[in-house]
Amino acid sequence: MLTAGGLYPSGATGDLVMVAVFAGLAVATYRHGLRAPTVISALKAVAVFVSLTAVCWLVLRRFGGFGAVFDGAARALGGTDAAHSPLLLSPGQQPAYATLALGSALALLMYPHVLTAGFAADGGRTLRKVSAGLPAWTALLALFGFLGIAALAAGVRAPEGSAEAAVPMLVDRLMPGPLAGLVFGAIVVGALVPAAVMSIAAATSFVRNVYVEYVHPTATPKRQVRVAKAVSLTAKLGAVAFVFGLRDQDAINLQLLGGVWILQIFPAVAVGLYTRWLHPRALLAGWAVGMAAGTYLVVREGFSSIVPLDTGAGPLEIYAGVAALVLNLTVAVAGTAALAVLGVARGADATDLPSRLMAGRRPETGANNT
Repeated sequence: MLTAGGLYPSGATGDLVMVAVFAGLAVATYRHGLRAPTVISALKAVAVFVSLTAVCWLVLRRFGGFGAVFDGAARALGGTDAAHSPLLLSPGQQPAYATLALGSALALLMYPHVLTAGFAADGGRTLRKVSAGLPAWTALLALFGFLGIAALAAGVRAPEGSAEAAVPMLVDRLMPGPLAGLVFGAIVVGALVPAAVMSIAAATSFVRNVYVEYVHPTATPKRQVRVAKAVSLTAKLGAVAFVFGLRDQDAINLQLLGGVWILQIFPAVAVGLYTRWLHPRALLAGWAVGMAAGTYLVVREGFSSIVPLDTGAGPLEIYAGVAALVLNLTVAVAGTAALAVLGVARGADATDLPSRLMAGRRPETGANNT
């Protein structure tokens, strides 16, 4: 976004701009914690929805409708119209797209920053209302995809290896400078909100699951907050180091692996909500197999998340995360059956509350009636 807006020149000047963006994020979250992205997200929702609607309206007005946009993109890709161009998935690409969509949907709720937003709700009613509005953001992402097709139709040529700059470049071409700046600002703010929540989620996960569990079991809530602030700040410094120290392609490769990796905790987290039959050791073994298999498949294909599988009737391209998840679940189920035959104890279940405690809680807040 900064590059498309001409605000990220090469050299030290551009690096200082990026540092300033991270510094603003760091100060806001260090001083105000989760309240900072919560307040900003309200502004983000209005700014992004309004700006994206305006850009889509300009695109449709310029091209004369959705059909003209898709036909223009088809011609840019060497086709004659949308029905005869690479815009449509070939039969061989459809399994890859379907499994990628499925794997992405399953992985979404496994990310700690997504769960953090749920845990921060002040009650079940708030959580239900917010969850009901989530599909609106999915529709928003579809509009961004449409603008990518519009950029093709408009003849936008993004720099090699920077296809993500196509939409900002389209905005810059369609709108006057001040309005384009407002749209850029809205999208940058939209990007900062999840970044802030991610750093807080990483800090909270570390404090609760590592620091308190293994380093300082008697840490007071005040001390836990201090440690979490330090870890959150460290995460942001690490992010800056990644920006300057890694090639763009390396960052994309890590993102691809991250989606495959996070999907491997699905059996322990999501399946565990419905059944406790799976043995903890079998779940751990399945996770390890899924992590190893997913990493191997992605790296083997040159860091492509779509991998070919030989089915006997020809190669079938699917999402590596889903293939690894199938192995994960297979090992977990088979391991549970084997451990049950061997009589291996499951151990204590710390998530199983006593029935007398559950009966004394209010359904909305979870607070004790006493």
